[in-house]
Amino acid sequence: MSSNYNPKRQMSPISTDDPMEIELVYNVRPCGTCKFFWPDNPNDQSYGPYPLFDFKENFPKENDPKGTPEMYEWIEGETVESGFPNGEVMDGCRKTPIMTIGINPNMTAFAPGTNGASWAYPRFSSDNGTDGFAKYAYYYRYRNVYQERYEFDYVKQYLLNDSEITVTETVTVTQDQIKASKDGKIVSAERPGAGPTFDLVIKYDDDDEEITITLQREKGMPRYVLLFDDREPTNVFKAGDAIAAKLDVPAGENVNIYQKLQTYYEQFVPTLNTFSDFLKSKGFGDADLKIGEDVGQLDMVACASPHWKPSFLGGSQDSENLIISNCVLKNAWAMKQLVMTRPSVLYLVGESSYNMFKKYFGNLIYRNKPLPERPSDYAFTLFHETIDSEDPTMFKFETEIDGKPYSIETRLIVTPHFSFSTNFLPQIRLYSAKREELEKSYPECFEFIKSDDRITVSEPDKGYDSYSWSEEDNESILSTIKEKYADCWKEMSWDYYNPHAQMAQVLEDLYADGKLTYEKADDKEKGYLKRSDGGCKFCVNKHWTFPEGCPYDKNKEDENVPASFISQVVEEITAKGKPQ
Repeated sequence: MSSNYNPKRQMSPISTDDPMEIELVYNVRPCGTCKFFWPDNPNDQSYGPYPLFDFKENFPKENDPKGTPEMYEWIEGETVESGFPNGEVMDGCRKTPIMTIGINPNMTAFAPGTNGASWAYPRFSSDNGTDGFAKYAYYYRYRNVYQERYEFDYVKQYLLNDSEITVTETVTVTQDQIKASKDGKIVSAERPGAGPTFDLVIKYDDDDEEITITLQREKGMPRYVLLFDDREPTNVFKAGDAIAAKLDVPAGENVNIYQKLQTYYEQFVPTLNTFSDFLKSKGFGDADLKIGEDVGQLDMVACASPHWKPSFLGGSQDSENLIISNCVLKNAWAMKQLVMTRPSVLYLVGESSYNMFKKYFGNLIYRNKPLPERPSDYAFTLFHETIDSEDPTMFKFETEIDGKPYSIETRLIVTPHFSFSTNFLPQIRLYSAKREELEKSYPECFEFIKSDDRITVSEPDKGYDSYSWSEEDNESILSTIKEKYADCWKEMSWDYYNPHAQMAQVLEDLYADGKLTYEKADDKEKGYLKRSDGGCKFCVNKHWTFPEGCPYDKNKEDENVPASFISQVVEEITAKGKPQ
């Protein structure tokens, strides 16, 4: 494995004469502030090494498929030495009026299974006359609802096989491949923490006992990948199959890179589609809003991990808190981007993202009736409160530095977590005590809810019962409840959620208030959602010029705000934002 980082790590941000949107590229990509993610020796990294790829040119020509396929061949790239992916800047246009913020990028390759074995991450070089920083900027400017991977058959070419063991009993394995002696299935492959060792549990068809295989390796050495999944129907193997093996994809290979849809990134798409339809109803027939163009997706913490809890972030609450403090407060990458972008609306993804934001910037969150400190139904309660247009939740700050004013006023919405599609089904969520009371008062309504095959009744979770159904059945089910059980509906209408539609309603409200506007085509090919205030040089500057240029001409605006000004604004925000 490599003994050097590409690019070389920086322990603290550097100052440039560029605008903030460009300076972030030169600071986030080489950031090495957190020793957990970036130890002095790359071979001591907790995660990886993972397959990495590079562009062959600064701005590669991409395949542009019709529609939104589940997976498609994207570009031909080149493999580079395996390792850990660099931190991420925001995905999308830097002046988009809509922004989402999550906790940190998800490390998909960590998960055992065929998907985890196939993921690949960008690691851009400056080889052959290219510019690694320009590639990095271009990649994140145009990333949308996909993430990269290789074909599984391609990956299997590079499984190590110098030594192997055939599994016949409970074993600890350090060999390259683990082969099955009989037909069977994968039972589980849980990874409880960041360590390189984990247990694989299998069961042979004609055996009563399960077999636990401890897959063991040293940090920095090729990692084990699972060649089957840990769930049906793709967890079944035959005698003689390799069920797990170490993977080492060599550098310098030409490779077809595929893009695969990711639930998290595409979770906002139905909301955008609904808002696009709304804009069409207002006379803008070409409205077709997109993730990455009209929605910028950002994270509070720039480096990836598979989960957000201490066992995956250094092993203690102190190590997790240090990572948060370094990225959110000290380097303040996300806040610097937020201050530069100045979106009309910011969707904080999940309660944990909100809590992290509130911990450091809660003094600048304004609402007539404060949000609950302990929301009873967690993100759903916060979502219900923040979509209230009568009492909107706002992030607000204004200052003046050396005679130059700055202000930001952004609507805040806390959403359920994007990674779980069930969060976004139409549903009624009732506190168990309220459900019991309503069921006694309106037994016929609950008989309908519990007996209708279209409705999923979930086990109580953290004190709440939920009843969900598909979007296709929403109108029919709601009509039945409202018409036949009107009194019951009156009691539980507050507890009804249709998150995609309610998120879109926020955008419609902002449009009605003039906070979001759609510009007609005029001299452009098509109309567009008006960008947020202020100039932007991200796509056209002295370092690089993207082939697409800036379709909004933000690069031509006279105002050129230096990064130092944005940094001073953020210093004031971090000084005044943390609640005492």
